[in-house]
Amino acid sequence: MKKIFETSRRKFMKTVGLSALVSAASGSGAIAMGQSSGPSGKGYDFDEVYPRINSRKWEGAYNTYGRDNIDVAMGTADLDFKQVPAVVRALKERVEYENYGYEATPDSFYQAIIDWNKDRYDQTIKKEWIKTSSALKPGMVSSMRGLNPVKGKVILLTPTYSGFRGAINKAGMTVVMSPMKRVNDRWAFDLEDLESKLDYETKCVVLCNPNNPTGEFWGADEMRALGDICIKHGVTVLSDEIHCDFPNKGSKFIPYASLGEKYANSSITYRSPSKTFGHACLRVAYFFTQNEDLMNATMAGGGHEQGVNTFGVLAAETAFREGAEWIDDLNIYLDESFDYIDEFVNRSGEMPGVKFSKPDGLYLAWFDCNGLKEKVASPEQVRALHDKWRDEGNHRPVTPEMCMQEWIARNVRIHILPGSSYGIGAEGFMRMNIGVSRTMVKMAMENWNKALKTLG
Repeated sequence: MKKIFETSRRKFMKTVGLSALVSAASGSGAIAMGQSSGPSGKGYDFDEVYPRINSRKWEGAYNTYGRDNIDVAMGTADLDFKQVPAVVRALKERVEYENYGYEATPDSFYQAIIDWNKDRYDQTIKKEWIKTSSALKPGMVSSMRGLNPVKGKVILLTPTYSGFRGAINKAGMTVVMSPMKRVNDRWAFDLEDLESKLDYETKCVVLCNPNNPTGEFWGADEMRALGDICIKHGVTVLSDEIHCDFPNKGSKFIPYASLGEKYANSSITYRSPSKTFGHACLRVAYFFTQNEDLMNATMAGGGHEQGVNTFGVLAAETAFREGAEWIDDLNIYLDESFDYIDEFVNRSGEMPGVKFSKPDGLYLAWFDCNGLKEKVASPEQVRALHDKWRDEGNHRPVTPEMCMQEWIARNVRIHILPGSSYGIGAEGFMRMNIGVSRTMVKMAMENWNKALKTLG
Protein backbone atom coordinates (compact mmCIF):
# COMPACT_ATOMS: atom_id res chain seq x y z
CA MET A 1 0.00 0.00 0.00
CA LYS A 2 2.89 2.34 0.76
CA LYS A 3 4.22 1.88 -2.77
CA ILE A 4 0.80 2.68 -4.26
CA PHE A 5 0.51 5.73 -2.04
CA GLU A 6 3.94 7.08 -2.98
CA THR A 7 3.34 6.50 -6.70
CA SER A 8 0.02 8.32 -6.44
CA ARG A 9 1.64 11.19 -4.55
CA ARG A 10 4.35 11.61 -7.21
CA LYS A 11 1.75 11.61 -9.95
CA PHE A 12 -0.38 14.11 -8.03
CA MET A 13 2.47 16.51 -7.37
CA LYS A 14 3.55 16.31 -11.00
CA THR A 15 0.01 17.13 -12.13
CA VAL A 16 -0.58 20.06 -9.78
CA GLY A 17 2.94 21.40 -9.75
CA LEU A 18 4.89 21.83 -6.53
CA SER A 19 5.72 25.43 -7.34
CA ALA A 20 2.02 26.23 -7.75
CA LEU A 21 1.22 24.72 -4.36
CA VAL A 22 4.00 26.64 -2.64
CA SER A 23 2.94 29.84 -4.39
CA ALA A 24 -0.65 29.41 -3.27
CA ALA A 25 0.42 28.63 0.28
CA SER A 26 2.56 31.75 0.52
CA GLY A 27 -0.19 34.09 -0.66
CA SER A 28 -2.41 36.27 1.48
CA GLY A 29 -3.40 34.87 4.87
CA ALA A 30 -1.48 33.04 7.57
CA ILE A 31 -2.08 29.44 6.57
CA ALA A 32 0.73 27.74 4.67
CA MET A 33 1.27 24.14 3.65
CA GLY A 34 2.34 22.02 6.61
CA GLN A 35 1.07 24.37 9.31
CA SER A 36 -1.78 23.46 11.63
CA SER A 37 -4.63 25.91 12.13
CA GLY A 38 -6.71 24.00 14.66
CA PRO A 39 -6.33 23.65 18.44
CA SER A 40 -6.15 19.86 18.45
CA GLY A 41 -3.47 18.16 20.47
CA LYS A 42 -4.10 15.00 18.47
CA GLY A 43 -1.97 16.05 15.50
CA TYR A 44 -4.65 16.19 12.83
CA ASP A 45 -3.06 17.83 9.79
CA PHE A 46 -5.78 19.12 7.49
CA ASP A 47 -3.23 21.22 5.58
CA GLU A 48 -1.60 18.13 4.11
CA VAL A 49 -2.30 17.75 0.40
CA TYR A 50 -3.38 14.13 0.54
CA PRO A 51 -3.65 12.46 -2.91
CA ARG A 52 -6.82 10.51 -3.61
CA ILE A 53 -6.59 7.08 -5.23
CA ASN A 54 -9.33 6.44 -7.81
CA SER A 55 -11.43 9.32 -6.47
CA ARG A 56 -14.67 9.91 -8.35
CA LYS A 57 -14.27 13.63 -7.72
CA TRP A 58 -10.74 13.84 -9.11
CA GLU A 59 -10.89 11.18 -11.81
CA GLY A 60 -14.21 12.51 -13.10
CA ALA A 61 -12.65 15.95 -13.63
CA TYR A 62 -9.56 14.44 -15.22
CA ASN A 63 -11.61 12.26 -17.56
CA THR A 64 -13.58 15.27 -18.79
CA TYR A 65 -10.88 17.92 -19.05
CA GLY A 66 -7.58 16.04 -19.03
CA ARG A 67 -5.26 15.26 -16.14
CA ASP A 68 -2.90 18.08 -17.09
CA ASN A 69 -5.69 20.68 -17.25
CA ILE A 70 -7.18 20.56 -13.74
CA ASP A 71 -5.36 21.87 -10.66
CA VAL A 72 -8.13 21.31 -8.10
CA ALA A 73 -11.23 19.08 -8.30
CA MET A 74 -13.95 20.65 -6.15
CA GLY A 75 -17.11 19.00 -7.47
CA THR A 76 -18.52 15.95 -5.66
CA ALA A 77 -19.17 16.51 -1.93
CA ASP A 78 -16.33 14.32 -0.69
CA LEU A 79 -13.56 15.12 1.81
CA ASP A 80 -9.89 14.89 0.79
CA PHE A 81 -8.54 14.60 4.34
CA LYS A 82 -6.93 11.62 6.04
CA GLN A 83 -9.29 9.35 7.93
CA VAL A 84 -9.87 9.40 11.70
CA PRO A 85 -6.82 7.46 12.99
CA ALA A 86 -8.90 5.24 15.27
CA VAL A 87 -10.96 4.09 12.29
CA VAL A 88 -7.85 3.10 10.36
CA ARG A 89 -6.60 1.08 13.33
CA ALA A 90 -9.95 -0.66 13.78
CA LEU A 91 -10.18 -1.63 10.12
CA LYS A 92 -6.62 -2.96 10.07
CA GLU A 93 -7.41 -5.15 13.06
CA ARG A 94 -10.63 -6.42 11.48
CA VAL A 95 -8.87 -7.32 8.22
CA GLU A 96 -6.61 -9.64 10.23
CA TYR A 97 -9.62 -11.76 11.16
CA GLU A 98 -9.64 -14.00 8.12
CA ASN A 99 -13.34 -14.56 7.51
CA TYR A 100 -15.53 -12.15 5.60
CA GLY A 101 -18.84 -13.99 5.60
CA TYR A 102 -22.29 -12.73 6.56
CA GLU A 103 -22.32 -10.86 9.86
CA ALA A 104 -25.03 -9.51 12.10
CA THR A 105 -25.02 -5.79 12.89
CA PRO A 106 -23.99 -5.53 16.57
CA ASP A 107 -26.02 -3.72 19.20
CA SER A 108 -22.96 -1.57 19.90
CA PHE A 109 -23.34 0.03 16.44
CA TYR A 110 -26.85 1.21 17.25
CA GLN A 111 -25.77 2.38 20.69
CA ALA A 112 -22.98 4.44 19.11
CA ILE A 113 -25.58 6.19 16.92
CA ILE A 114 -27.80 6.81 19.94
CA ASP A 115 -24.92 8.19 22.02
CA TRP A 116 -23.61 10.42 19.21
CA ASN A 117 -26.94 12.11 18.66
CA LYS A 118 -27.62 12.48 22.37
CA ASP A 119 -24.20 13.95 23.09
CA ARG A 120 -24.14 16.39 20.16
CA TYR A 121 -27.80 17.35 19.72
CA ASP A 122 -29.50 16.23 22.92
CA GLN A 123 -31.72 14.12 20.68
CA THR A 124 -33.17 10.89 22.04
CA ILE A 125 -33.29 8.00 19.54
CA LYS A 126 -34.26 4.46 20.41
CA LYS A 127 -32.73 1.37 18.83
CA GLU A 128 -36.10 0.06 17.68
CA TRP A 129 -36.62 3.24 15.62
CA ILE A 130 -33.43 2.75 13.56
CA LYS A 131 -33.04 0.94 10.26
CA THR A 132 -29.84 0.64 8.25
CA SER A 133 -29.20 1.28 4.57
CA SER A 134 -26.25 1.02 2.20
CA ALA A 135 -26.49 4.77 1.55
CA LEU A 136 -28.88 7.59 2.31
CA LYS A 137 -30.88 7.53 -0.93
CA PRO A 138 -31.99 3.86 -0.93
CA GLY A 139 -33.81 4.40 2.37
CA MET A 140 -35.43 7.53 1.04
CA VAL A 141 -36.50 5.76 -2.17
CA SER A 142 -38.15 3.03 -0.09
CA SER A 143 -40.03 5.62 1.97
CA MET A 144 -41.29 7.36 -1.15
CA ARG A 145 -42.54 4.07 -2.57
CA GLY A 146 -44.20 3.08 0.68
CA LEU A 147 -45.85 6.42 1.46
CA ASN A 148 -46.79 7.95 -1.90
CA PRO A 149 -49.51 6.82 -4.28
CA VAL A 150 -48.32 5.12 -7.46
CA LYS A 151 -46.58 7.73 -9.64
CA GLY A 152 -47.40 10.33 -7.00
CA LYS A 153 -45.59 13.62 -6.46
CA VAL A 154 -42.63 14.39 -4.20
CA ILE A 155 -41.85 18.05 -3.50
CA LEU A 156 -38.32 19.45 -3.41
CA LEU A 157 -37.54 22.83 -1.84
CA THR A 158 -35.06 24.19 -4.36
CA PRO A 159 -32.17 24.87 -4.63
CA THR A 160 -31.47 21.45 -3.13
CA TYR A 161 -29.28 18.39 -3.56
CA SER A 162 -29.34 17.24 -7.19
CA GLY A 163 -29.47 13.55 -6.29
CA PHE A 164 -32.99 13.85 -4.91
CA ARG A 165 -34.40 14.01 -8.41
CA GLY A 166 -32.77 10.73 -9.34
CA ALA A 167 -34.09 9.14 -6.15
CA ILE A 168 -37.63 10.33 -6.89
CA ASN A 169 -37.42 9.01 -10.44
CA LYS A 170 -36.09 5.68 -9.18
CA ALA A 171 -39.02 5.46 -6.80
CA GLY A 172 -41.34 5.88 -9.79
CA MET A 173 -42.60 9.24 -8.56
CA THR A 174 -42.92 12.71 -10.08
CA VAL A 175 -40.61 15.59 -9.13
CA VAL A 176 -42.31 18.85 -8.16
CA MET A 177 -40.14 21.84 -7.27
CA SER A 178 -41.10 24.57 -4.83
CA PRO A 179 -38.48 27.31 -5.26
CA MET A 180 -37.28 29.06 -2.13
CA LYS A 181 -37.00 32.83 -1.82
CA ARG A 182 -33.80 34.83 -1.46
CA VAL A 183 -34.17 37.20 1.50
CA ASN A 184 -31.20 39.31 2.68
CA ASP A 185 -28.61 36.88 1.29
CA ARG A 186 -30.40 33.96 2.92
CA TRP A 187 -32.70 31.34 1.43
CA ALA A 188 -36.18 30.93 2.94
CA PHE A 189 -39.08 28.56 2.33
CA ASP A 190 -41.87 29.94 0.15
CA LEU A 191 -44.67 28.45 2.22
CA GLU A 192 -47.43 29.87 0.05
CA ASP A 193 -45.96 28.24 -3.04
CA LEU A 194 -45.43 24.98 -1.16
CA GLU A 195 -49.00 24.80 0.09
CA SER A 196 -50.35 25.49 -3.39
CA LYS A 197 -48.62 22.31 -4.58
CA LEU A 198 -49.82 19.94 -1.86
CA ASP A 199 -52.62 17.84 -3.33
CA TYR A 200 -53.94 14.31 -2.86
CA GLU A 201 -51.16 12.90 -5.05
CA THR A 202 -48.47 14.36 -2.78
CA LYS A 203 -47.52 12.59 0.44
CA CYS A 204 -43.82 13.47 0.77
CA VAL A 205 -41.78 16.67 1.03
CA VAL A 206 -37.99 16.36 1.10
CA LEU A 207 -36.28 18.71 3.55
CA CYS A 208 -32.51 19.09 3.18
CA ASN A 209 -31.49 20.02 6.75
CA PRO A 210 -28.97 21.65 6.65
CA ASN A 211 -29.37 22.65 3.05
CA ASN A 212 -27.09 21.45 0.28
CA PRO A 213 -25.99 23.52 -1.65
CA THR A 214 -26.81 26.83 0.04
CA GLY A 215 -25.54 26.04 3.55
CA GLU A 216 -28.56 27.16 5.61
CA PHE A 217 -28.97 25.58 9.02
CA TRP A 218 -32.74 25.90 9.32
CA GLY A 219 -34.15 27.52 12.45
CA ALA A 220 -36.80 25.92 14.64
CA ASP A 221 -39.51 28.45 13.79
CA GLU A 222 -39.08 28.20 10.03
CA MET A 223 -39.08 24.39 10.16
CA ARG A 224 -42.17 24.34 12.37
CA ALA A 225 -43.97 26.60 9.90
CA LEU A 226 -43.05 24.18 7.14
CA GLY A 227 -44.07 21.19 9.25
CA ASP A 228 -47.43 22.68 10.19
CA ILE A 229 -48.39 22.97 6.53
CA CYS A 230 -47.28 19.41 5.84
CA ILE A 231 -49.17 18.04 8.85
CA LYS A 232 -52.29 19.94 7.79
CA HIS A 233 -52.21 18.17 4.42
CA GLY A 234 -51.17 14.74 5.69
CA VAL A 235 -47.71 14.97 4.17
CA THR A 236 -44.62 13.25 5.61
CA VAL A 237 -41.38 15.23 5.85
CA LEU A 238 -38.37 13.23 4.69
CA SER A 239 -35.50 15.03 6.41
CA ASP A 240 -32.06 14.49 4.87
CA GLU A 241 -29.63 15.46 7.66
CA ILE A 242 -26.45 14.00 6.19
CA HIS A 243 -24.50 17.29 6.55
CA CYS A 244 -25.67 17.99 10.11
CA ASP A 245 -22.21 17.64 11.68
CA PHE A 246 -20.69 20.62 9.82
CA PRO A 247 -21.76 23.85 11.56
CA ASN A 248 -19.69 26.98 11.15
CA LYS A 249 -18.85 29.03 14.22
CA GLY A 250 -22.03 30.48 15.72
CA SER A 251 -24.36 28.06 13.92
CA LYS A 252 -26.44 25.34 15.53
CA PHE A 253 -27.97 22.26 13.97
CA ILE A 254 -31.57 21.56 14.97
CA PRO A 255 -32.86 18.07 14.08
CA TYR A 256 -36.30 18.25 12.49
CA ALA A 257 -37.61 15.45 14.70
CA SER A 258 -36.57 17.40 17.83
CA LEU A 259 -39.09 20.19 17.14
CA GLY A 260 -41.88 18.47 19.04
CA GLU A 261 -43.98 15.32 19.18
CA LYS A 262 -46.16 16.07 16.17
CA TYR A 263 -43.15 16.82 13.97
CA ALA A 264 -41.30 13.70 15.08
CA ASN A 265 -44.44 11.63 14.48
CA SER A 266 -44.88 12.89 10.91
CA SER A 267 -41.29 12.61 9.66
CA ILE A 268 -38.47 10.24 8.85
CA THR A 269 -34.83 11.29 9.35
CA TYR A 270 -31.94 10.06 7.16
CA ARG A 271 -28.27 10.31 8.18
CA SER A 272 -24.91 8.75 7.39
CA PRO A 273 -21.27 8.96 8.49
CA SER A 274 -20.34 9.11 4.80
CA LYS A 275 -20.11 12.92 4.85
CA THR A 276 -19.11 13.50 8.49
CA PHE A 277 -16.13 11.16 8.39
CA GLY A 278 -15.57 10.60 4.67
CA HIS A 279 -16.93 7.04 4.64
CA ALA A 280 -18.75 7.08 1.29
CA CYS A 281 -17.09 3.92 -0.07
CA LEU A 282 -17.89 1.98 3.11
CA ARG A 283 -21.62 1.96 2.30
CA VAL A 284 -23.37 2.56 5.62
CA ALA A 285 -26.27 4.87 6.43
CA TYR A 286 -29.23 4.81 8.80
CA PHE A 287 -32.68 6.32 9.14
CA PHE A 288 -35.22 6.48 11.92
CA THR A 289 -38.70 7.53 12.97
CA GLN A 290 -40.73 7.03 16.12
CA ASN A 291 -43.84 6.46 13.98
CA GLU A 292 -44.13 2.71 13.50
CA ASP A 293 -46.62 3.09 10.66
CA LEU A 294 -44.22 5.25 8.64
CA MET A 295 -41.42 2.74 9.16
CA ASN A 296 -43.65 -0.19 8.24
CA ALA A 297 -44.62 1.61 5.05
CA THR A 298 -40.93 2.06 4.22
CA MET A 299 -39.95 -1.50 5.02
CA ALA A 300 -42.96 -3.40 3.68
CA GLY A 301 -44.60 -1.09 1.15
CA GLY A 302 -41.29 0.31 -0.04
CA GLY A 303 -39.51 -3.03 0.05
CA HIS A 304 -36.43 -1.66 1.78
CA GLU A 305 -33.40 -3.94 2.24
CA GLN A 306 -31.11 -3.21 5.17
CA GLY A 307 -27.85 -4.65 3.81
CA VAL A 308 -24.73 -2.81 4.98
CA ASN A 309 -20.99 -3.31 4.72
CA THR A 310 -19.35 -5.00 7.72
CA PHE A 311 -16.26 -2.80 7.48
CA GLY A 312 -18.50 0.26 7.16
CA VAL A 313 -20.39 -0.66 10.33
CA LEU A 314 -17.12 -0.99 12.23
CA ALA A 315 -15.79 2.27 10.80
CA ALA A 316 -19.00 4.12 11.67
CA GLU A 317 -19.15 2.80 15.21
CA THR A 318 -15.48 3.63 15.79
CA ALA A 319 -15.88 7.14 14.36
CA PHE A 320 -18.97 7.83 16.47
CA ARG A 321 -17.08 6.63 19.55
CA GLU A 322 -13.69 8.25 18.91
CA GLY A 323 -14.09 10.83 16.15
CA ALA A 324 -15.64 13.81 17.97
CA GLU A 325 -12.39 15.75 18.35
CA TRP A 326 -11.50 15.06 14.71
CA ILE A 327 -14.74 16.52 13.34
CA ASP A 328 -14.66 19.42 15.81
CA ASP A 329 -11.15 20.35 14.67
CA LEU A 330 -12.13 19.90 11.04
CA ASN A 331 -15.05 22.29 11.49
CA ILE A 332 -12.70 24.94 12.84
CA TYR A 333 -10.48 24.42 9.82
CA LEU A 334 -13.41 24.63 7.37
CA ASP A 335 -14.75 27.73 9.11
CA GLU A 336 -11.38 29.40 8.57
CA SER A 337 -11.48 28.38 4.90
CA PHE A 338 -14.89 30.01 4.59
CA ASP A 339 -13.54 33.15 6.26
CA TYR A 340 -10.69 33.22 3.76
CA ILE A 341 -13.07 32.88 0.79
CA ASP A 342 -15.48 35.48 2.20
CA GLU A 343 -12.70 38.02 2.71
CA PHE A 344 -11.13 37.24 -0.67
CA VAL A 345 -14.31 37.56 -2.74
CA ASN A 346 -15.53 40.68 -0.96
CA ARG A 347 -12.18 42.50 -1.09
CA SER A 348 -12.45 45.64 -3.21
CA GLY A 349 -11.43 45.03 -6.80
CA GLU A 350 -11.23 41.25 -6.55
CA MET A 351 -13.39 38.49 -8.09
CA PRO A 352 -15.35 40.73 -10.50
CA GLY A 353 -18.74 39.25 -11.38
CA VAL A 354 -18.82 36.87 -8.40
CA LYS A 355 -20.56 37.33 -5.02
CA PHE A 356 -20.32 35.24 -1.88
CA SER A 357 -21.94 35.17 1.56
CA LYS A 358 -20.54 32.89 4.25
CA PRO A 359 -23.01 30.05 4.93
CA ASP A 360 -24.11 28.61 8.26
CA GLY A 361 -22.11 25.48 7.60
CA LEU A 362 -21.29 22.45 5.42
CA TYR A 363 -18.11 22.34 3.33
CA LEU A 364 -19.80 23.64 0.20
CA ALA A 365 -19.33 27.23 -0.99
CA TRP A 366 -22.29 28.61 -2.98
CA PHE A 367 -21.24 31.43 -5.31
CA ASP A 368 -23.55 33.92 -7.02
CA CYS A 369 -21.97 34.08 -10.48
CA ASN A 370 -24.66 36.02 -12.31
CA GLY A 371 -22.12 38.72 -13.16
CA LEU A 372 -19.86 36.10 -14.72
CA LYS A 373 -22.82 34.52 -16.50
CA GLU A 374 -23.37 37.72 -18.45
CA LYS A 375 -19.84 37.47 -19.87
CA VAL A 376 -19.28 33.76 -20.55
CA ALA A 377 -22.76 32.23 -20.77
CA SER A 378 -24.77 34.40 -23.14
CA PRO A 379 -27.42 32.65 -25.27
CA GLU A 380 -24.92 32.61 -28.14
CA GLN A 381 -22.21 31.04 -25.97
CA VAL A 382 -24.62 28.44 -24.62
CA ARG A 383 -25.65 27.56 -28.18
CA ALA A 384 -22.01 27.27 -29.24
CA LEU A 385 -21.28 24.84 -26.41
CA HIS A 386 -24.41 22.87 -27.29
CA ASP A 387 -23.28 22.56 -30.90
CA LYS A 388 -19.75 21.59 -29.86
CA TRP A 389 -21.00 18.85 -27.55
CA ARG A 390 -23.51 17.65 -30.15
CA ASP A 391 -20.75 17.31 -32.72
CA GLU A 392 -18.74 15.29 -30.20
CA GLY A 393 -21.68 12.94 -29.65
CA ASN A 394 -22.71 14.46 -26.32
CA HIS A 395 -26.43 15.21 -26.49
CA ARG A 396 -26.99 16.60 -23.00
CA PRO A 397 -29.02 19.80 -22.72
CA VAL A 398 -26.81 22.80 -21.98
CA THR A 399 -27.59 25.42 -19.34
CA PRO A 400 -25.83 28.75 -18.79
CA GLU A 401 -24.41 27.33 -15.56
CA MET A 402 -22.91 24.39 -17.46
CA CYS A 403 -21.40 26.91 -19.83
CA MET A 404 -19.83 28.66 -16.82
CA GLN A 405 -18.58 25.33 -15.50
CA GLU A 406 -16.87 24.72 -18.83
CA TRP A 407 -15.30 28.19 -18.89
CA ILE A 408 -14.08 27.85 -15.30
CA ALA A 409 -12.54 24.43 -15.96
CA ARG A 410 -10.80 25.60 -19.14
CA ASN A 411 -9.63 28.97 -17.83
CA VAL A 412 -9.35 28.56 -14.06
CA ARG A 413 -8.24 24.90 -13.99
CA ILE A 414 -10.72 23.99 -11.26
CA HIS A 415 -13.78 21.78 -11.45
CA ILE A 416 -16.90 23.00 -9.66
CA LEU A 417 -20.59 22.20 -10.17
CA PRO A 418 -23.29 24.17 -12.01
CA GLY A 419 -26.15 25.64 -10.02
CA SER A 420 -28.67 24.37 -12.55
CA SER A 421 -28.12 20.89 -11.08
CA TYR A 422 -29.91 22.01 -7.92
CA GLY A 423 -33.25 22.97 -9.39
CA ILE A 424 -35.36 26.06 -9.92
CA GLY A 425 -34.01 29.16 -8.19
CA ALA A 426 -30.32 28.32 -8.62
CA GLU A 427 -29.86 30.22 -11.87
CA GLY A 428 -26.44 31.86 -12.04
CA PHE A 429 -25.00 30.01 -9.03
CA MET A 430 -22.07 27.58 -8.80
CA ARG A 431 -21.09 25.13 -6.01
CA MET A 432 -17.53 24.53 -4.82
CA ASN A 433 -16.44 21.78 -2.43
CA ILE A 434 -13.90 23.29 -0.01
CA GLY A 435 -13.29 20.02 1.83
CA VAL A 436 -9.68 20.14 0.68
CA SER A 437 -6.39 21.55 1.95
CA ARG A 438 -6.39 25.33 2.44
CA THR A 439 -3.47 25.39 0.02
CA MET A 440 -5.80 24.16 -2.69
CA VAL A 441 -8.59 26.53 -1.69
CA LYS A 442 -6.15 29.42 -2.08
CA MET A 443 -4.89 28.12 -5.40
CA ALA A 444 -8.46 27.81 -6.69
CA MET A 445 -9.47 31.30 -5.62
CA GLU A 446 -6.31 32.95 -6.95
CA ASN A 447 -6.61 31.13 -10.28
CA TRP A 448 -10.25 32.18 -10.55
CA ASN A 449 -9.54 35.80 -9.67
CA LYS A 450 -6.84 36.07 -12.35
CA ALA A 451 -9.08 34.54 -14.98
CA LEU A 452 -11.99 36.86 -14.12
CA LYS A 453 -9.77 39.91 -14.52
CA THR A 454 -8.91 38.91 -18.08
CA LEU A 455 -12.57 39.36 -19.05
CA GLY A 456 -12.46 43.10 -18.54
